[in-house]
Amino acid sequence: MEDSPDLAKEGGSSKDPKVLEQLAYSFITDEKFDEAFKLLGRAAHIYKSEDNHRQAALCFASAAGCWSTKAGEKRFLNSASFYKEAAEEAKEAGDLEYASILYKHAAINFERDLEFTGFSDCFYESKECHRKFLWWMLVDPSKIHPIKTAIKSRKGILGFTRTLLAWIISTLSFLIWGHGERPTRAFFSAVFLIIFSAFVYSCGTLASGGVLFKPDFLKALYFSAVTFTTVGYGDVTPVGLSKIMAVFEAMCQVFIFPLFMVSLTRKYLRF
Repeated sequence: MEDSPDLAKEGGSSKDPKVLEQLAYSFITDEKFDEAFKLLGRAAHIYKSEDNHRQAALCFASAAGCWSTKAGEKRFLNSASFYKEAAEEAKEAGDLEYASILYKHAAINFERDLEFTGFSDCFYESKECHRKFLWWMLVDPSKIHPIKTAIKSRKGILGFTRTLLAWIISTLSFLIWGHGERPTRAFFSAVFLIIFSAFVYSCGTLASGGVLFKPDFLKALYFSAVTFTTVGYGDVTPVGLSKIMAVFEAMCQVFIFPLFMVSLTRKYLRF
C-alpha cells in the first residue's frame, strides 16, 4: 500500500492528531515502524495536551509497540517510556485495569534495557492499579471506564467473594512489603507488630518463674520482641489469652521476615 503524496504532506505538518494517526497506521501496514512511531508519539502528545486521555493512552501504547518491533532485541527504553506514559493516561481516563497492563509492559521493557529503577516503579504501579481496580469492582463498577474492551464483571456471590479475596491479598501485599518493591515496609510492619503485640500483652498476664504478673509496657515490649524473633529465652511466658497473641505474633514472623529478605535482596542485588 502506497501513501498518497497529499496524505504524507498533510501528516508531516498537521496538528490534527486524527490525521497523524491515519498516516501512522498506513506506515504500520507498510512496516515503516520508525515513521509510525514518530507520528503516533506526536498524536499522543497532542491528545494529552487536549486532555483526551483515552486516545492519548492508545496512541502512546501503539507507539511503544512500533518501537519494540523496530528495535528488535536492541534497545527498549523508548518503548518502556511510552508504555509508562500510556499507563498514566489510562489512569487519567479511568481504566485502571488497562493501566495495570500497560505498566506491566513498561516494567518488562525497562528490565530488558537493564533500567531497574524504572522496572521497580512500573511493577509497583502495575500492582497498585490492579488493586484499585479490584476495589472499584467491589464498591462501584460504574466508576471504571474501559478504553479497549468492556469490563467482565464477576456476578453472584462467588464472583464477589473471589474479587474480595483478590483485593484483600493485594492490599496485604501493598501494606506489608509494597508488592515486593518496598522492603522498608516489611521492616516497619515488623516494628508495628511488635509494638501492637506489646500493647496487647500489657493488657493481659505473663508469668516469670511461676509467678503471674501484669507487665508494664517495657516488659511487654521485651517479651514481644523475644517472641517475634523466636529467641525464646523462657524467662517470661504467656498466660491465658496472651498465648493466642504469642502464637499469632510468631506465625506472622514466619511470613514477614522472609518477605523482608526476599524484597531487600531482589531490589538491591539488581544493581
